[in-house]
Amino acid sequence: MTTISDVAKAAGVSTATVSRVLSNSAAVKPLTRDAVLKAVEALDYKPNALARQMRTQETRTVIVIVPDISNTFFSEILFSIERCAQKYDYQILIADMHNQPNIESYYFQAIQQRTVDGIISLSANVAQKLMEQVAEEYPIVVANQYLENFNIPNVTINNINAAEEITEHLIKLGHTHIAHITSQPSLLLYRDRFNGYISALAKHGLPIDLELVRYGDSSIEGGYKQMTALLELNKPISAIFAAGDVMAVGAIKALKSAGLRVPEDIAVVGFDDIEISGFWEPSLTTVRPPKRQIGEVAFEKLLKLMRKQPLTQMKDILDYEIVIRESCGYHQNERRFVT
Repeated sequence: MTTISDVAKAAGVSTATVSRVLSNSAAVKPLTRDAVLKAVEALDYKPNALARQMRTQETRTVIVIVPDISNTFFSEILFSIERCAQKYDYQILIADMHNQPNIESYYFQAIQQRTVDGIISLSANVAQKLMEQVAEEYPIVVANQYLENFNIPNVTINNINAAEEITEHLIKLGHTHIAHITSQPSLLLYRDRFNGYISALAKHGLPIDLELVRYGDSSIEGGYKQMTALLELNKPISAIFAAGDVMAVGAIKALKSAGLRVPEDIAVVGFDDIEISGFWEPSLTTVRPPKRQIGEVAFEKLLKLMRKQPLTQMKDILDYEIVIRESCGYHQNERRFVT
């Protein structure tokens, strides 16, 4: 059976444009309208009247796309979103990506087949063209991340500044050989944190050694593997900046397995301030984004979009904190290099 996506592909337009042509909207160029109508005729497309009717009805349902619900960073944001949804009598559907590449595209395609009032995505790991199509059809807000060169409402922190600040904290403690453990460079969030790290090194005239930058999974296992790889380089390293707390925890485990002490031999700092960070041994110095506030602001923005109210701004950049704990060695006066 021919679908609206088939028509859109044949006409070289988005599914939203096809919908506008079929509903006889004036906001379509004549050439585009002709291309769509020709595709409809060629493919013998029969629009589903019931589906169109359902699409115009309010469902009071919002879907939230979560990269990994087992990561308490995201579960805290989700808790805040759910609380706001209950306040306004909305229900939440959760789509867990399990940190699998390309699965977000699957969820977005599934959303186009179902009826929801709006979308909050806690990830931006999706093809831009698909995101554009979804944004044309549904109110959508990206939380914790943002999309480059695309005007979708989003809520985040300044990851570059935060990464630069926590790297500078290590520099002020006397570190000159700081390695970086991170994840997918295709994600702006990790790219921004990398850029903040590089900016801090450059500002203080420290050498930039890209061999000390390791990419892997955003997980404890990923942090463990990349820390092990760094130790195998046999280069001087006195501190680690991990772009996520789960990776920092893995790095600490790898250091302990190698017989090294944290922070006495190598200091470690992270990013996100997940629940375990304050209870790990040693407790983790990290960046604390306002997770609850991110969820609240994201839902409030989405609510305005669903109500067709104007937004005062497309991008909300919230404040963050640097949380100083034991793992950075703030109380240490002497340090040796691991070579």
